Amino acid sequence: MSRILFLVIVASVALNLQAAPTTAVLFSTNPSIVKVHVANKDGNHGVGSGVVVAKDYIVTNCHVIADAQGVHVEKYGVSYPPESLIANWKNDLCILKFKYTELKPASLGVTENLEYETNVFTKSYGGNSTRPQSSFGNIKGIFNFNGFKVIQSSASFTMGASGGGLFNDRGELLGITTVYLNPRGKAYYFSMSVDMIKDMLKNGDEISVTTQSERPFWDNPEESQPFFMQVAGPIKNKMWGKLENISQDWMVQEPDSDEPNFYYALSQYYLNNLTVAQKGFKKVIKKNKKHTRSYLYLYKIAKKTNMKKEMQQYKKLTLSLDETLTIEIDE
Repeated sequence: MSRILFLVIVASVALNLQAAPTTAVLFSTNPSIVKVHVANKDGNHGVGSGVVVAKDYIVTNCHVIADAQGVHVEKYGVSYPPESLIANWKNDLCILKFKYTELKPASLGVTENLEYETNVFTKSYGGNSTRPQSSFGNIKGIFNFNGFKVIQSSASFTMGASGGGLFNDRGELLGITTVYLNPRGKAYYFSMSVDMIKDMLKNGDEISVTTQSERPFWDNPEESQPFFMQVAGPIKNKMWGKLENISQDWMVQEPDSDEPNFYYALSQYYLNNLTVAQKGFKKVIKKNKKHTRSYLYLYKIAKKTNMKKEMQQYKKLTLSLDETLTIEIDE
């Protein structure tokens, strides 16, 4: 019976894997990506990225333009000054409004049925590049945040990429590249979902100043950050008891969400409570058959307990979703 279930899961995973974006799709998003230039009160210059999301509206991260004395965006050698903005300082999204930019808006995607391991790519002027740069990866986490979603992916971005776009393989905008963390040497890249942008375009109020009225969520003290960021520190510092406490608090607020249950199971794995950890990881994959890291740790548990048949099954499932985990499988 378990063999049949395993084959069903593998088939389900294989059928849902998506193709990488074509070259045509990659190039089709370039016209919607702009470079954002800012100057502060001391005359220093900074750059970020932006995405055209509607006629004469360009979104970027608020931290790119916060407290700037001057802002303009550049595309094809032409500079455009904004006339106003719509700001959500806490969510770190600001939409600049212009007159007569004639720039191509990106196609706005839908995140309602977004799945883990969906192929994605980023587009931005990371590293202050002269043309939009791409990176590729997959969705690794989807988190609830202030009534919207935050998307974690393995598609990397660097300084200057703040405000860039996260796209699916059809070239539809899913989110805005915002912040990344590096727990245990493995970067977590977070993007604010396109749903926030749609809501701001519909309901946001226009203002004329860039004075930051509230810190972005990621710049608050650790205990005031969302749970999906609070877990990074304990993982980096191997403070598994602290991870256990954070994930338990998270589970109280979101008992049916995948990620709090995963991080609780992760804490139990490293605290050597393998039976509890195994139960937790199985709970996650029962609901989300593409939760790759749960399969990975079920493999690790099977390896520790010398369950060879289960080792083979979970190894195959893990690598069918993410071949880059070969190194962790072999550790």
